[in-house]
Amino acid sequence: MNVFVNDIPVKTYYGAKVKSAIWAYFRDHDIPAKTPVKEVRDAYGNLIDMDGAIRSNSKIYFKLLDNA
Repeated sequence: MNVFVNDIPVKTYYGAKVKSAIWAYFRDHDIPAKTPVKEVRDAYGNLIDMDGAIRSNSKIYFKLLDNA
């Protein structure tokens, strides 16, 4: 399924969680998987958990920790 991470389309599997989509984004952009994420928000600006479920065409936005 397709989701949007920081407005970039990312392919992931059905039933994926937020962290799976972020890891797919990291993989596509050669970012180390252990890079710490500060916060994750949905398209409406709500904080969401890394273990939260996502649907096809979900939009999520994350920020990395300042020291990363």
